[in-house]
Amino acid sequence: EEKPTYLIFITDGLPTTGVVDSQEILQQFGRVCPENVRLFAFGVGYDVDTLLLDGLSQEHHGASDYVVPGVKIDEVLSAFYSRISTPVLTNLELDFGDITVYDLYPSPLPDLFRGSQIILAGRYRQGEVATVTLRGEVDGKEQVFRFPEQVFTQNDTRLGAIPRLWATRKIGHLLNQVRLNGADQETIDQIVRLSIRYGIVTPY
Repeated sequence: EEKPTYLIFITDGLPTTGVVDSQEILQQFGRVCPENVRLFAFGVGYDVDTLLLDGLSQEHHGASDYVVPGVKIDEVLSAFYSRISTPVLTNLELDFGDITVYDLYPSPLPDLFRGSQIILAGRYRQGEVATVTLRGEVDGKEQVFRFPEQVFTQNDTRLGAIPRLWATRKIGHLLNQVRLNGADQETIDQIVRLSIRYGIVTPY
């Protein structure tokens, strides 16, 4: 229990027997899955439930990959094994001090592996200078990294593509909620507002 356990789920199709509803599968798996499990999903071919695989991996600190016909799955898996063989930091947590942050994506944070990076996009309410603290574990021991005097600007027009990156992730999250729970007007209105403001094409 003190170390992450990696679960690899490979499938070439859709749920066809037993429980076949994606939302129910996600809920049942969430109830019985230990907290130290990281789920990595591989969908092979075109006829796979991407919503289910993305949901399983995102909610359990993993990632999902898709292999189309003609691509050698052994090469994809070999690259995957190389990537996860050296975890640098697990059970990541970010503390922004007195800064109020919200709408952070990805959430929860995935593990960090050697040679990889994590880009966290989110929003904050009030610009100021703060110390950001990153906590994680290596071989069951807590590691703490502090980054003092990080500047959170107020009304800065030089942010470039960062707002659009956040909006893309927010819209992706909302679209997943629609696919899982059905469309409601409030969610659709949020998607439309974001898509118009940031110039992102959506089904709506």
